[in-house]
Amino acid sequence: MALTCEDGATLMNAPTSGGLAPNYFTHVFPNGLRMVGQRMPSLASVTFGFQVPAGIRDEPESRLGLTYLLADMMFQGTETRNVRQLTEAFEAIGARKGGENAMEYARYSAQIVANRLDAALELFADVMLHPVIPEDEFQQMRAVQLQDIRRRDDEPMRRIFDLVRERFFAGSPLGRRSLGQRETVEALTADDLRGFYHERYRPDGSLFAIAGAFDWDHVVERVGALFGGWQGAAPTATTPLPAPETGVSVELIEGNQEHIGMAFPFPVYGDPDYYAASVALEILGGGMTSRLFREVREKRGLVYSVSAMFAPNGEFGAGYLYAGTTPEKAHETVKVMLDELRLLQEQGVTQDELERAKTQLKSELVMRGESSAARMSALARSWWFERKLTTIQELKAAVDGVTGEQILGLMRRYPLTRPLVIGAIGPRAADELVGDALSALA
Repeated sequence: MALTCEDGATLMNAPTSGGLAPNYFTHVFPNGLRMVGQRMPSLASVTFGFQVPAGIRDEPESRLGLTYLLADMMFQGTETRNVRQLTEAFEAIGARKGGENAMEYARYSAQIVANRLDAALELFADVMLHPVIPEDEFQQMRAVQLQDIRRRDDEPMRRIFDLVRERFFAGSPLGRRSLGQRETVEALTADDLRGFYHERYRPDGSLFAIAGAFDWDHVVERVGALFGGWQGAAPTATTPLPAPETGVSVELIEGNQEHIGMAFPFPVYGDPDYYAASVALEILGGGMTSRLFREVREKRGLVYSVSAMFAPNGEFGAGYLYAGTTPEKAHETVKVMLDELRLLQEQGVTQDELERAKTQLKSELVMRGESSAARMSALARSWWFERKLTTIQELKAAVDGVTGEQILGLMRRYPLTRPLVIGAIGPRAADELVGDALSALA
């Protein structure tokens, strides 16, 4: 439900009880820049972020890793401030600022005490509208990224998810690594970053999100004054979607550890079964009371780490499992994990499991709701993928509304073992890990 305010802003998601939700706002400027906000009057801080349609999927194939480098380079100097002056200006107002690259967007954000908001917005106008990508800083930051790539490649626990995602998303840019590859990063130039910035950093399609202690009318006025002259729209993204197939990918290395990952299709943001998927994965591998922890670690002592993770996005969602074990226990670990997937798929969950998982998820929502940074991120994600704002109360109600029958319906829509991608890094070959269990998944 949306209610129009006197100033033309919109209050989103008024509670169904009939009262307004006066702390949630949205506004659109003539240049297409969208604003969303949640006022949190009990806080003394505020967090804001600019989200632009310039994600990892949008990188040229020969320049993978560009968005990661650009997220760092945006704070390395502007037309009016060199990197030292810019850093000192942010430190002078006590701002925690940073940039990050995601699959479908890049985000630049700052957290500050509320009375420094105007100063921070002025600095961000300089950063977002007038970056220069200095050559010296570019060379230095590219060298740092290459070091990060080497460090990533030396850490099997990080690399296992790259291996699984690349197999799962084969043929789609959704499987790319955020850091890129050594050869593509080495090929990057400062002009590549400048060209990507001028093409994709445009207001029409971008989002400004804010949460914390602020006056909405004042923020609208300041953002309009600072960014009203920003013009243009980024090209529409067209992302080939994957068609995952059951299979095993193994990277053989010597050692006394075996890292195992699994992936299966799961709902996207905004799907009717999104919250059922969250609850199901919490039950499967969300903590020390989860099925995987109990069956794989506590009962059998097969692993030193086991977990499940839900990774939705706007186009194709996935569920991931991870287990860290020894080569000697790797085959049994895979077998028990597959058994647990089949059990959940065929029998669903118990009422006790359902209530425990809901309690845990709602507790996490409440704790995240106490942070302006977490709420800004949630607002941006909700609007970006679902074109709506969701209150903490609505989130809790959605989790509470998940039933055992809904989870069984989810399992029929998304059978956890059909398709299932398995990846492993360690000394065990594919047949040693899986044996004939893979044929039973078909």
